[in-house]
Amino acid sequence: MSKLKTTQLIGAGVVSALLGGQALAADGESGYQLKTKTRFVFFDREFEDPANDRTQSALSITADWTTPQYAGWFGVGLSPYFVQDINATGRIAEDVLTVKDGEAQGFALIGQAFVNLTPLDGLALKIGRQTHKSMLLSSSGSRAVPNSFQGVSATFKPNQSLSLYGSVYDRWSPRASNEFKEFRTDQSSEGAIDYLSVIGLSYKLDAFKIDAEYLNSKDYLSKLGLRGTYTAKLENSSLKLTGGVFTSSDDGDLFVTRAESGDLDDEDVSGSVAGSTKSDNDGLGAYIEAAWKTGNVELSAALSKFDDIWIEDNFTGDHGTNPFPTRSRIGPDLTNANETVAKVALKYDWKQIVAGLETTLAAAQGWDAENSVDPALGSADEEWRELVVSYKVPAVKGLKFTGIWHDYNSDKTGRVDGVKADETDIRIYLDYNYAFNL
Repeated sequence: MSKLKTTQLIGAGVVSALLGGQALAADGESGYQLKTKTRFVFFDREFEDPANDRTQSALSITADWTTPQYAGWFGVGLSPYFVQDINATGRIAEDVLTVKDGEAQGFALIGQAFVNLTPLDGLALKIGRQTHKSMLLSSSGSRAVPNSFQGVSATFKPNQSLSLYGSVYDRWSPRASNEFKEFRTDQSSEGAIDYLSVIGLSYKLDAFKIDAEYLNSKDYLSKLGLRGTYTAKLENSSLKLTGGVFTSSDDGDLFVTRAESGDLDDEDVSGSVAGSTKSDNDGLGAYIEAAWKTGNVELSAALSKFDDIWIEDNFTGDHGTNPFPTRSRIGPDLTNANETVAKVALKYDWKQIVAGLETTLAAAQGWDAENSVDPALGSADEEWRELVVSYKVPAVKGLKFTGIWHDYNSDKTGRVDGVKADETDIRIYLDYNYAFNL
């Protein structure tokens, strides 16, 4: 798609949403919403191999338009996305820009287009293109625009304590793409994974909360997660304790050697043939985390332990949703076979000195990671450090700056596919959110 066509498409989408909302509002209707988000994003990525170094910057606009529930049960939502490239240097890759004909460039997409049904009290159904956020599957917010999914989702809340949900999707939009694609593995053709399904529940009772979720990537991979949280209110502070157990396992004919090429070492099995030899995974990970908050300070510490490798991705290009608090915000997953990971973080709100300013300093160390087929074939340690600075501009409601510095290093002997080469990232976001009064 040319830059001119891209601009025309998104321009038409935004104008249509604006005029449609204004016309409906003029008819005296209430409940129509139009929320826009403008984002400037800049990535500077430096790798151990300088040939992979690159920078990308872009300006994006998203417009989320929704109607009220007509007759109390039927509504519509529409969200056009627009990403305009500003600059790209170094290796060509899909970071914040899409790649077409060997060039990193901007794109446009109708990211969300759905019908929202509420036929019964507590029951909501959404049909069409939509964003998703749950324990094992989420639309990423780390790029210029979020990725979204196509299918059906449902939520049922019979009371204030219990929430049940489920989704079935057959396509998705990668976070730097101008189209919706069918699911596939690293070895299959597009559409080999018929659908992705999620079912889960959340239950809250006083200071306790339990979340459980099951994900199935049809004929490829299944995951199960269980998480419990307890929050204690102390005299001048609060303490939040969280623990979780998560599994991943092969679940069909599509899970063959190198179908998960980025993390699993299954190509090291003697006699295996990429793309045809049956592979297996029996991943297991568990964690505990404590977060103490008092005044302007929040201090947290977490420890994760893995048996067989816990696979983060759900399909090719996904980069997964990592539920472990020891995860790296940028880069490798830190969920390798036999790996132990410890993390500490300090968050400070500078509101008494500079209103709107917050900083978070975090670091993690992972050790004893092993080749997922045979420990004799490889072992590694890895670590990361990170500084996040965010500033909500008091004088301009909806304007926020976020800067991230992230540094990852590893020490590897032999082969451990989930452990990567050293990398340093700088990411800058400038977001402006505005809600129109329709």
